[in-house]
Amino acid sequence: MIPDKFGEIGELIFEIDLIANDGERLPIEVLLDTGFTTGWLALDTQDVQSLGWFKVESERAMQLARGEEFFDIYEGRVVIDEVEYIIPVLAGAGIVEPLLGLQWLKRLPLSVNFSTGVLTLG
Repeated sequence: MIPDKFGEIGELIFEIDLIANDGERLPIEVLLDTGFTTGWLALDTQDVQSLGWFKVESERAMQLARGEEFFDIYEGRVVIDEVEYIIPVLAGAGIVEPLLGLQWLKRLPLSVNFSTGVLTLG
């Protein structure tokens, strides 16, 4: 179980590790985005390329709140709660903040209790 934290305005923020192609583990903070219902993780293209991950699909069209946008899909390796997962990662230009998608909630339980300050995934 990974305990994490709430952001300034109640955002759900988790620390995960990205595993680069050379095996290096890079810890990052990610925001659980409740509107990101179809994916696992979204990162900026530059970040994904620096990890050396393999691109599996180019220019997948996706409908966002601001309209249709195109993303490349990479095979990514991440660690959550000391368990390694291989997942599809959406990469796009200008993704300012790494985002966790709701697909994680099909695999891992989420516990949120604002009054006690408890936030866990896993």
